[in-house]
Amino acid sequence: MFKTKGFSSNSSLKRRAVIVDAPDLPPNECEFFITAAGVADTEKVEIPDEKGLEFEVETLYEEAEEAEELEKSGESDVGLLDVKGIGKSTVESLNALGISSVPDLLKADPDDLSSKLSGASSNKILEWQNSAKKLTA
Repeated sequence: MFKTKGFSSNSSLKRRAVIVDAPDLPPNECEFFITAAGVADTEKVEIPDEKGLEFEVETLYEEAEEAEELEKSGESDVGLLDVKGIGKSTVESLNALGISSVPDLLKADPDDLSSKLSGASSNKILEWQNSAKKLTA
């Protein structure tokens, strides 16, 4: 359980974590802080200068402009990864079942696909199909 009791949730970054019920641990509490560097045990944390976090703003704008141009021209590069709720491992599983594109997903029978795809109910597949329809509309 996480608490802000005794702390001003708006002005303080101090929080309290409480172990309420754990099979192998006694009840216990600890304080932590939410800082610019992440979660820490003290309020004063130095942010490390890490490489890999830098990017060029121009590149981001160019990619956005290219996506807008594709959208206007009617060409779409909508793939299965763009569908809300579908990740890389699900794409691999779908590809193994012969579903490699959004149109393939839209044509699939949810009940049949859910029986072949581990961990996906027919309701979940219907959600994927609705999300895919919104992307292609």
